[in-house]
Amino acid sequence: MSELITGIVSGVVASIVFYTFLLLVRPKIDVSRKVCGNIGGGGGALVRIKVVNKTRFMLTNVKYVLHFCQSQGEGVHQVEVLLPCKPSLGFIDRYSRNDVNAEYAVRFLYEIPSHIRLSEGWLEFSIYANHGFSGTCACVKRRYGYDDVIPGLFETGTSMRILAVAGTETSGGAPT
Repeated sequence: MSELITGIVSGVVASIVFYTFLLLVRPKIDVSRKVCGNIGGGGGALVRIKVVNKTRFMLTNVKYVLHFCQSQGEGVHQVEVLLPCKPSLGFIDRYSRNDVNAEYAVRFLYEIPSHIRLSEGWLEFSIYANHGFSGTCACVKRRYGYDDVIPGLFETGTSMRILAVAGTETSGGAPT
């Protein structure tokens, strides 16, 4: 009887240790809280969303999408998928302080069509990725309103700061 109790207790302890390991070894994805953009007066816009892999392992099976959403009243939304300017990215490199190129930080570039008015809706970005070692996954979703589009460029590395570029306005809000 004591062998049965010992087996059950050791099984429970092993499960707790394994679950704790999976919680510690999971993807840590940081997505910018603001969108950096080059907003034109008459045409569409170019916007960038920055994603940083904060783990020491590569992110694999990366999937991401940007939607433009408009409220039609009574909880009904019109949703349009916006395609990235470059082909899909399948992985994001691991974080390393010695990486001078900061390949763990990716900026996704999207062209907003001219028929979309950012003041009439919002952008919604979702990213899903697997941890390269443990296989656990993470999904992060961010919502960007009219005032979240800031002219400029993202700073390099893990920073999410947007730097003003000469010749662009630095106040918030996109004029499209």
